[in-house]
Amino acid sequence: MTSRRADGSATPARKSTSTSRTGASPAKKPRPQRARSGRRPGDSGTREQILESALHLFAERGYARTTIRAIAEDAEVDPALVHHFFSNKEGVFDAAVNSSLSVSGVFEGEGSATMSDAEWLTRSYLTFWENPDTRYAMTAIYRAGLADNATSDVLRARIETSIGNWANRPNYKDHPDAEIRTGLASGHLAGLAILRYVLHVEPLASMDFEEFVNWVTPALELRLTTLDPRA
Repeated sequence: MTSRRADGSATPARKSTSTSRTGASPAKKPRPQRARSGRRPGDSGTREQILESALHLFAERGYARTTIRAIAEDAEVDPALVHHFFSNKEGVFDAAVNSSLSVSGVFEGEGSATMSDAEWLTRSYLTFWENPDTRYAMTAIYRAGLADNATSDVLRARIETSIGNWANRPNYKDHPDAEIRTGLASGHLAGLAILRYVLHVEPLASMDFEEFVNWVTPALELRLTTLDPRA
């Protein structure tokens, strides 16, 4: 709409004040969005991706420093989806460890006809640490179990199950003090594994696997068969 001067001539309409003196303001750019996996809620692939991310974070950061949000960011999903699948961090931890690790079950086997019980036990246990597919689970459960009361029960239960399975093997259950001996052997192996694989203490961390096994096995022989403090 135009206005009129006193002499009746028209004056140009006033420009809108919505733009700045230097011209129109640039359009606001949308905030960049993090790429998503594109999987639908409920897809088993999404669940496995969450577990994989959780396992790596628990192993690298420990239990206390790993959050649901961090797991979701690493898996590229919404945190609500993590809660949907696992309810809370304890649920994620338990599912992540169980999805990749079954150490106790291996000691239900028949052992080996070509090596001593001590060597077979040493190799069977340490292989879980050597194998990249299970190393993160081993590291996660030990770091979390030793540092946080919320997950210490998980570690304790797994160790006790392993001890019980070994002590009740058909070829060992009648051995004097079988459960005590397997408990001592488990403690020996667990301590050495922490030094080598979690704390990376030298020279153990850099030793060749076969060399490491050769050093560990004789000590386990003492625990399982020879050593008797009451003798």
